[in-house]
Amino acid sequence: MFNMPLIRCSLQKVRCVYQLVAKQSRVSASRLPPVATACFHLNHAIAAKVFVDKENKHAHDVLVQSLKPYQIFRLDTIAQPANVTDATELPALVTTSDLSNATFEEVFDTFNALAHYCIKTNTCISDSRFQHFCEFFCEQTHKLSDEQLLTALRLLSQLPTEATVRELNFMQLWNNLDVECCRRVERWSSDELLLVCDAWYTLNLARVSEYVWEALRKLGRKIRRMQPEQLVQAMFYCNVLRRPVFEMFDFEVNLARFADTMSLQELGVMSMGFFKTQTPIRNPELLDHLFKRLITEIQTVDDITLVSILKVLRYSSKIPQVPQIMELMEVLQTEISRISLMSCLHVALFGVELQCCHDGVLELVLQRFNQDIGNARLKDMERICLAISVFNYRSPTGVEQELCAKILSLLETKIDEIMKYPRCFVACLHYLTLCGHYNEEMITSVLDKRFVDLAYGKNVTIGREIFNLDSFVKINLKDSNYTGNQLTEKKRHSMGKLLTQYIPQRNQKFRLNKTDRILLEIKETLERILRPNTLKHILPHFERPDLVVCYDNKQRHAIPLAADCPVDYSGAILTRDLLLGDSEKVDVDTLAIVIVGWNNVVKDKERFTGLFDMKLKQLRLLGHKPILIYWHEWRTLETPMDRQQFLKRKLANTINL
Repeated sequence: MFNMPLIRCSLQKVRCVYQLVAKQSRVSASRLPPVATACFHLNHAIAAKVFVDKENKHAHDVLVQSLKPYQIFRLDTIAQPANVTDATELPALVTTSDLSNATFEEVFDTFNALAHYCIKTNTCISDSRFQHFCEFFCEQTHKLSDEQLLTALRLLSQLPTEATVRELNFMQLWNNLDVECCRRVERWSSDELLLVCDAWYTLNLARVSEYVWEALRKLGRKIRRMQPEQLVQAMFYCNVLRRPVFEMFDFEVNLARFADTMSLQELGVMSMGFFKTQTPIRNPELLDHLFKRLITEIQTVDDITLVSILKVLRYSSKIPQVPQIMELMEVLQTEISRISLMSCLHVALFGVELQCCHDGVLELVLQRFNQDIGNARLKDMERICLAISVFNYRSPTGVEQELCAKILSLLETKIDEIMKYPRCFVACLHYLTLCGHYNEEMITSVLDKRFVDLAYGKNVTIGREIFNLDSFVKINLKDSNYTGNQLTEKKRHSMGKLLTQYIPQRNQKFRLNKTDRILLEIKETLERILRPNTLKHILPHFERPDLVVCYDNKQRHAIPLAADCPVDYSGAILTRDLLLGDSEKVDVDTLAIVIVGWNNVVKDKERFTGLFDMKLKQLRLLGHKPILIYWHEWRTLETPMDRQQFLKRKLANTINL
């Protein structure tokens, strides 16, 4: 049983933790002393990570271990000051109240000695004893030579780890060094810029530092002149920042020139940068090269490189790349037993955007997940359920049903992850319903107003997955005596306005896409056969409207919709009663003419996607009769007469035309 009281308790815990953190932030902020020369980045510092991503560490190791001339910030070059004989003794100048008579060289040597003292004695630089000296040193950072600046950054990176980047003294030090680095951006060469960027990455402050952003902006002005090593290293820091800094098309052009000279791991670093900055690769030659290199070296590629390249290929591929996707999936089939569970997940997701499924690969991936599902995270469970639901896969061994049942059971043990990633939990439940699995207690938990507020916030548009789950309750569970939570009519009304697409019309201000044009062509053709017909969102949790015809089989003509039929975008599910009103319903069929677009079918398979299959099931559960018109069939009809005859044949199979 899903523990609803535990969810409520966790919600209360989240509120308490939030209040405690907010209070602590105010207290810690008040004790930070002002430093005149510093330019503090408080907002960024709060959000900065204090750990190193596994993917980023792997990518950086690729650069460090390469024999190519990457600009790596080495830590093994730190030397203890010559005048310091015992690093366990605190330097005298640190405790001196008046530092005005000290020369800068003495101040720098004392900072060096203080850093070694902290390293040897495992003392944090945030110790209040060092506050006066650190303030004085920060005021002198503009006097640092380039070599001294690098030494200061090396010392800072060797200090014992602080609890946060906002700790006393530590924040003043890195802020002032950051400002000083920014002042020197324009006079440093490309190699020097990259070396100092690596210093800030080594400090785990690259995303906080203003310098890294400014350095990459300067490098962006000379993309076409950069060497391959500089391209890879610059893209690595873009990956760390997670935002593009320069014109990525120029970057692709230069990268395509050097792709043959790069190792697959270096291409993996590049791929990671493209994906993390949400930049698709637009150069077809570069995409083709990535496919070929990965296929050629598939037996030796490591997991992180494989995942990085799969991510960017998935993000960048379009219909012309489908043959290459299937070729890559074919060679991946023999590697499923070797690669990690995370890599298997990305293999399963590889063709999701294009509805391109390799059943053999998916079967092997599901078997791996079925064996190791106990080690999977909530996010992994959600993603594998997405793959099963999109491909609407039904295994001859039934492994997908067994896996979905296990996931539904294991979700009860993921309370901490659910409270941390509530949207992930909602999406997972939605995908499971598309696979035919659900738990009423879990659904009522996510439809609880407090959980919805936790997941989406009070003033943010609620996700479509919540809309789908509520509609699943109202349609699929209407006969199961479900008594749990549901969305209010007011909430559904607002979601109907925000989450459904406009009903297409000729001469409207919104641009018509191909599906809209087909829908209007069908409506105009149908008006010569059956009138009236209306475009309506029968199922408002699906974006596109369908063509609705109420047909009296006894009188053999169409009848109008009920006068009190809900208005468009109301979020109401249109049952037969709502469409027909008080009309006699015995001999009347409610027809839903549905366009089957290319993204509603699994490519080269005889099955619909899970979401579209659910739409057809729900239409039938409501008593409607769906008539399917495939986009490619309609496009082959050249004349108005051909279209009329085609529609008549479709209608004659369903009604007494």
